[in-house]
Amino acid sequence: MINFDTKLLTEHHKKILNVKKHPYSYCSTNDFFPENIIKPVSSSFKFPETIGITSDALFQRTKRALNDYSLFPLEIKKTVDYLNSKSFISILEEKFQIKNLVSDPNLFGGGMHESRNGGYLKIHSDFIYIRRKKLKRMLNLLVYLNEDWDESWGGAIELWDQKMEKNFLKVYPKINNAVIFRTDTESNHGFPDPIKCPKNIGRKSLALYYYVNDNTIFKRTKYFYARWKRRPGIDEPKFGDNRNFFERFKNNFLYRFK
Repeated sequence: MINFDTKLLTEHHKKILNVKKHPYSYCSTNDFFPENIIKPVSSSFKFPETIGITSDALFQRTKRALNDYSLFPLEIKKTVDYLNSKSFISILEEKFQIKNLVSDPNLFGGGMHESRNGGYLKIHSDFIYIRRKKLKRMLNLLVYLNEDWDESWGGAIELWDQKMEKNFLKVYPKINNAVIFRTDTESNHGFPDPIKCPKNIGRKSLALYYYVNDNTIFKRTKYFYARWKRRPGIDEPKFGDNRNFFERFKNNFLYRFK
């Protein structure tokens, strides 16, 4: 049974989370949780058999995702509870200088993620708003849970600058590595090249997002979707708003003020 001692974890995270401001606010660590916590969390990471793979040939492949808290293993539930707690959120507010952060108990777009051999996630910036919830996304937190990950398999998350000119951070998905960064239309990230891990091994991570309340009525519809980016010097498809005409019309005119 994992013991999430909030006081000890608070002290730990205050010590290890050191935010850099440029090109946008981010931090990374290879010691996110004490070993007595991260090992059981990693070992418990298993998907229900009913959860299948979702793929998009252009942008991502072999991904499984689960954000239904009720289906999480107990150790994952406890981890999510701590990361969504007031104690941890107050650390994020202090470190990133953002007031009134809130968690998303529904884990929209987050939760348990896994990619298998050949999988990738092209460089992109994330959705900014959750439609109808009046929430603006401010931070991404990714915690990796892969024991014995070999760097020759690839799979490192890459953070790119706003103009897609420089990959300024590269973190392999080894157990206890974590990355936290600001979310906006130019906080570009992904693991864009197919991973080469054995077929019986997955690239496992926990993803949590943090928001502030935003009562703005008018929001550009592009802020509800990922924006896919092209790396310099690489022949990749044209990325951007890749919704079909009907979806763009529907979101622009039917749902704009909902």
